[in-house]
Amino acid sequence: MPVLCPNIFTTVFLLLFLLPGVTAQRQNYYFYGKVLDRENRTPITGVNIRFTGSAIGSVTGADGGYSFFIDTIPVYMVISHLGYETQRIWLDNTSASILVLLQPAATLLKEVEVKAKYDPVAFFKDTRYAVLDYEVDSNQVYLLVYLFRLAESELLCKSINGDTTARSGALPFRPKRLFLDCLGNLHVLSTDTAYQVFREEAALFLLYPVDIGRFSKTLSECVASTPELLFFRRLGRNKLEVEFFYINRKTSQRQHMAQADDEEKLRLLRRNADENVMFQMSRIPDGRESFEQWSWVHKVLYKPNTSTLHKIGDFIYVFNTADHTMEQYDLNGTFTSKINLAVDPVVEGQWTTEIYTDIPEKKAYTSFLKNGRFTLYRINLNTGELRKIVTLTHTYPQKIRVHGTCLYYLFDLPGKGDNKHLFRQKL
Repeated sequence: MPVLCPNIFTTVFLLLFLLPGVTAQRQNYYFYGKVLDRENRTPITGVNIRFTGSAIGSVTGADGGYSFFIDTIPVYMVISHLGYETQRIWLDNTSASILVLLQPAATLLKEVEVKAKYDPVAFFKDTRYAVLDYEVDSNQVYLLVYLFRLAESELLCKSINGDTTARSGALPFRPKRLFLDCLGNLHVLSTDTAYQVFREEAALFLLYPVDIGRFSKTLSECVASTPELLFFRRLGRNKLEVEFFYINRKTSQRQHMAQADDEEKLRLLRRNADENVMFQMSRIPDGRESFEQWSWVHKVLYKPNTSTLHKIGDFIYVFNTADHTMEQYDLNGTFTSKINLAVDPVVEGQWTTEIYTDIPEKKAYTSFLKNGRFTLYRINLNTGELRKIVTLTHTYPQKIRVHGTCLYYLFDLPGKGDNKHLFRQKL
């Protein structure tokens, strides 16, 4: 009886593995949905659907519906139709149902970056007062200012044109900051108390004082609202995972909506046992060396996940700032699509983890920081593309807000002590 050598066994096994019918079937992924006009929600027929790196394609039917199988994910789905802006959607395991809302194409003038020579305007600049905090809401700018020498604070309300329309007078306590809640109410926060702001003609009143702990527990996680739902952002215990959920305002029922995790940092943490142990320590350790290691792990290596949720127009957007993706939901909290933000790798400088929304204009922005110089980029909510808008003259601006095509920020004038002022620049 002949004896087969090990090499023959290996060859036979490989041949059997490669023979047709013997190979394992590749997994197919099924996706379906509809393509609608973003403005009037009517179905769009004959929309072309293709996939990057694949010859597979599809076309929508009379009702705007489509369905397909694909054997490789993640992948970009590219949706195009004459008279509409082309849209790129990221397909992964988030959802099999994808509702595509195409934006009608419009002829736009080419946007030009605002150069540094166009200096921003000092919206609030006073030699006696400095700005402690501010908020922009409903075409009004609220400023918490204080007098240097007397340490007196006052709340001011200014129009977009810069005219003072209301004021509180000297506050009988030392405020810490302003807080605009998810329902659109403005609050002044002190160390131990929160006050709601009410306006009556030219006067601002602080009413309904609430313990700061109770206030934070109730409103700090609520980030957006509709007449039916309240949307919440909750940071996980390890601060690398963020859950988004909503609560029905009538039934008080809670529904999970999305999860935004920093997968890269979570994998790094699992591979480094010593860092994992230090990361799990909530109490600051004694000793200089242990404290330095704890600070390095918590404040440098594993910074808290800054993913956030915003209501922009008729949609809810979840921005995962860890993997630079954007998920779109309707106002009922139903998933519609997912898009990758076109964030390019950089050698110098860094993309910030901030998302700025211009509520009146229904636009969103992110930013890039290099050598203290701040550059604002507009996010195309249909494609994820980024367009450079403006680079600020002042370095290291503080508390940036965008409202009505204007950029607001705080800046300390150098050489003048504690002299923080509010600046505004037209976009």
